[in-house]
Amino acid sequence: MTSQIDIAEIQKAAASSIPLTFRLTSLPHEAHALLDRILEMYLVELGQERILEPLSYCLKELIINAQKANTKRLYFEEKGLDILNEQDYDKGMENFRRESAERLPHWMKALKKRGFAIGVTFHTTRGSLNISVRNSAELTPREQLRIYDRIARARAFHSFVEALAQPIDSSEGAGLGILILLQFLKRIGLGEEAFVIETRDGQTIASLAIPMSSVQLEKINVLTQALARDVDSLPHFPETIMHLITLTENPRATITQIAGRIATDPTLTADLLKLVNSAQYVLPSRVNNILQAVKIVGMKGLRNLLYSYSAQKILGEKYAEMRTLWEQSYRTAFYSFQLARSFKPRADILDDVYVAGILHDLGQIIVTYLHPDIIERMERFCHEKDIPTRILERFSFGLNHADVGALIAMKWNFPDQLVQGIKHHHDPLMAPQQYKDIVFCVYLGTALCDLERDLITFDQLERPVLAEFGLADEEHCLAVLKRMQKAFERKRSSF
Repeated sequence: MTSQIDIAEIQKAAASSIPLTFRLTSLPHEAHALLDRILEMYLVELGQERILEPLSYCLKELIINAQKANTKRLYFEEKGLDILNEQDYDKGMENFRRESAERLPHWMKALKKRGFAIGVTFHTTRGSLNISVRNSAELTPREQLRIYDRIARARAFHSFVEALAQPIDSSEGAGLGILILLQFLKRIGLGEEAFVIETRDGQTIASLAIPMSSVQLEKINVLTQALARDVDSLPHFPETIMHLITLTENPRATITQIAGRIATDPTLTADLLKLVNSAQYVLPSRVNNILQAVKIVGMKGLRNLLYSYSAQKILGEKYAEMRTLWEQSYRTAFYSFQLARSFKPRADILDDVYVAGILHDLGQIIVTYLHPDIIERMERFCHEKDIPTRILERFSFGLNHADVGALIAMKWNFPDQLVQGIKHHHDPLMAPQQYKDIVFCVYLGTALCDLERDLITFDQLERPVLAEFGLADEEHCLAVLKRMQKAFERKRSSF
């Protein structure tokens, strides 16, 4: 597949019902991005661009399954096994998934040399979009039965949560993917008849037929009932904290008055001193005086501390076992702050960036607490499929964890810059322009943390954000991450 597309040609094909076919051997990130762009152009022409995300997943799933089917044929040939023989099939499948992943470059080269191609065709007919994915191998009877079994299972599921909870045989690395595909089709108002897989003329053709008149995004509740109950049950901020926040906004209040009020709360005093002596403030020596601490933090910094302090106290009491998420949030806050200080010539956003980094996963704490097993499996599934977890979260729960966090922040009357930092920490390009610098820092700080934990790859990072920080390539990005890792560990060990 070429690295560029002819926009005019695609628009003409979409408008004139001309089939458009692309051939590829595998699905690298660049090819996936191009196919997404083509799919988007077809949907725009049909007035249904809002279903891009679910259809993008479905298309990717079909292509990856086609690639695996082609690879499987070469694998069995190399092992001297007959794929139609039951005993040979069982023997071959024992190690196929592991060996196909470990020797991926070998298989990609072999597929290309042997001419094992995948054809992706887009075709509009009478207000419908038809997408077919062809691969160079016929389905075996056993493979057909396995696929039909997955389709039959899907009829019993009413949600993504139910599908993800099912124990699926993963010997071939498929199965769950088809269940999720059928759930996505259901979410846009289509039944299992929209997905057909058949063998014809020595090929396997997997097709999606999307009649646009039948598309209706299923109305997803703002939150699942369990999430709604938990968000509604969260208490408001303590009166003492709200009084202090009001004092910091009063131009007639003195630093001495505010420091004296803080000193009446030993826990708050300890937390304020801890913050001033933390990674956020590069001081030559420790500060142990509350009045001096308030002077260093400043009124805006103190207000942000109070938001962060209270949020952690309220959620910490209810979700104490979510401690690891809080610990990861401090690393995110440190990375975000360092990015702001090193790359953004704006001292006025430093406090907001740091606190938004700490609080960015408010929603994740609640979602993970309520659905720990499902969230873990969802993250693993999305990592294997190379898709953002926020997409599956949104179609599973109605909102993703960033939206849930923003909902909590609004309930607690957080300032808008913190709400936006929380809401868009995975979708930075959707942030309002006036908060772009804050959101970009928190997004990249979060992304660097995910990168070091192998939750994402460099190719998944937003290019416009990288450009804002002058990170032209993966090598430069990893060099910045390495410096931050060392700085964080030094700071953590010193306190």
